[in-house]
Amino acid sequence: MTETTHLQVQELSRFAQEQDFNQQYRQYFGDVWDEVGVKDISRMTIQDAEQTLKVLAQGEASPQFIKSLLAQAAIDGATPQVLEYFLASDIDSDGRTLAQEIFQDGTNPLQPDTPQPPPKAQVLSPSPTEDLDWEI
Repeated sequence: MTETTHLQVQELSRFAQEQDFNQQYRQYFGDVWDEVGVKDISRMTIQDAEQTLKVLAQGEASPQFIKSLLAQAAIDGATPQVLEYFLASDIDSDGRTLAQEIFQDGTNPLQPDTPQPPPKAQVLSPSPTEDLDWEI
């Protein structure tokens, strides 16, 4: 695990400790884990993490929900390798990791942050009419 990732996992753990996940939150998280097929978070695999990211993207989860879900996973014993996989992932392929987006940028890791190029500009051809002289 790289130094940066280790610090990000620590930051996620600190965030997790600050949260007071009530039953409603745990139910939402449980729904995600059920859909993925994870029965025991401490035994989650990288493949489970990949599937979790797909479920989150399909459900258009909010950045706060994603951060909270990962925090809850950290509390419930997800392995450092799985947490590292989550944090290093780039779901929206914009070149920013999930950790950068939720901890530094505060942006949605499911939507690219770079502005999309505008549609191709239409090139105007010269008008077939003669130029008009303007007088003031």
